[in-house]
Amino acid sequence: MQPIAQFATINCNRYKNVTETITPYKLQKATAEDSDFFYHVKKTVLKGYIEDIWGWDEAFQQQFHQDNYSTANCSIVFVGGVAAGTVEVKEDERIIFISSLYLLPAYQRKGIGTAIIEQCMAKAKARKKRVALEVLKINVQAQKLYTELGFTLTERDETKFYMYKDCTNE
Repeated sequence: MQPIAQFATINCNRYKNVTETITPYKLQKATAEDSDFFYHVKKTVLKGYIEDIWGWDEAFQQQFHQDNYSTANCSIVFVGGVAAGTVEVKEDERIIFISSLYLLPAYQRKGIGTAIIEQCMAKAKARKKRVALEVLKINVQAQKLYTELGFTLTERDETKFYMYKDCTNE
């Protein structure tokens, strides 16, 4: 895995982070070559939270990502042709689980995350399933969004909440 500094230099033409007018998003299936971008986005979005909860250990985080990155359920979020974030969604016979949804700071609070979640909710409604996710307890902004979208808090552990939206009867 390339360090982030090398990633930014080597792949800067593939994933530019711009702040132009936000246009509708598109999802593109992730490939093995997208692993560094996924790590970069996760680190950019979550590092502050992880530092506050457990402390950030770069070697551990890189190894954890390397051991767990899979293209099976992952997509890159493109806005205006620019890679703006990542999403991982898993589905089984009862649940659509949003494993992760990370948008780079320039693309946050612009309705993109809401639109992606609403897309998952529409799919769940059509298939009579629940949408579920986990959120860090200290990520109050994300909790607020999920609550506004009708998610219910069900379980919790020391660091995160489990939330769901039942779309089976809608």
